[in-house]
Amino acid sequence: MTEPVRPSSGTSLLDPTNPEELMTVAAWLYYHDGLTQEQVARELGISRVRVTRLLQRARREGIVQIRITRPLPLQYRLERALRRAFGLKDAIVVRTRHTREDTLNALGQAGADYLQRIVFPGCRLGLGWSTTVSRMAPYLTPPPTLVPFTVHELAGSMVGQTNPYSISWRVAEVFRVPLEPLPVPILVESAAAREAVLRETQVRRALEHARQCDIAFVGVGSTREENTLTRLGLLTPDQMRLLRERGAVGDILMRYFDGEGRHIPLPWDDRIIALEWEDILRIPHRVIMAAGKHKVPALLGALRGGLGHTLITDTETARALLAAGGFSEEPPP
Repeated sequence: MTEPVRPSSGTSLLDPTNPEELMTVAAWLYYHDGLTQEQVARELGISRVRVTRLLQRARREGIVQIRITRPLPLQYRLERALRRAFGLKDAIVVRTRHTREDTLNALGQAGADYLQRIVFPGCRLGLGWSTTVSRMAPYLTPPPTLVPFTVHELAGSMVGQTNPYSISWRVAEVFRVPLEPLPVPILVESAAAREAVLRETQVRRALEHARQCDIAFVGVGSTREENTLTRLGLLTPDQMRLLRERGAVGDILMRYFDGEGRHIPLPWDDRIIALEWEDILRIPHRVIMAAGKHKVPALLGALRGGLGHTLITDTETARALLAAGGFSEEPPP
């Protein structure tokens, strides 16, 4: 087939003062014939900047209509929808696996990759112990070039003899950076006991430095009767019922909030050794990791209240979260 004959560069007989003709021809050359914007500019004897404006106008006025015959991949579509719905800095959605264990492990791998991407030299990285956050442990790998930063525990890490949900020591070990621990219970017997613990120089200093964190990775707890805190014996089923009666839907570091992300003061707040509510909100980049439909009310409250800047979750939870908030999964037209 013979190629169509075009006039040599810059010799088009089009009237350069007629924007309608220029716009139509520019659109044909760019979208139909596959020329670059620079080539279109030479063909029409106009500037590249003018070509860009003509093409933008052609799209805006419907002269050019682009149709994509395949939908966006589900995970990417959900990530975009979550960012748009809740004003998130970032959203990472992994595919829901056949078992909850496998799904949590996928979240752990995604969280470990994200942590390695966002830490920067000199930053303070805060970690709250949680079932989901702890799943990062097997997937942490030292980067080719070690980044100097400090790891901080955001809440008391002693839970009985051991804490299976703590990950701060592992992060510090893998990245070969200092750890400033909080080796005290997260919940003590009385306000007086808390005051006594906070008089310890090491504990007081650790909390003060934790307040200065640049990044925090935290989980979100639910208020259903069976959860991590009741399994560990930190709260009783009766206390969980009291939380629900007061409108609590979830917690971050044992600081509870309602469906709009507003803090709910509780009788045992003065027994908790962890960052205060206001301290949590001052951390510039808060990463929430959570999965499971039972976490949707807590996640919805947290995101409505702006408690997280980045969400790492799975496809099933993401879809349920968007539906509960009344948001569409589909990109806007």
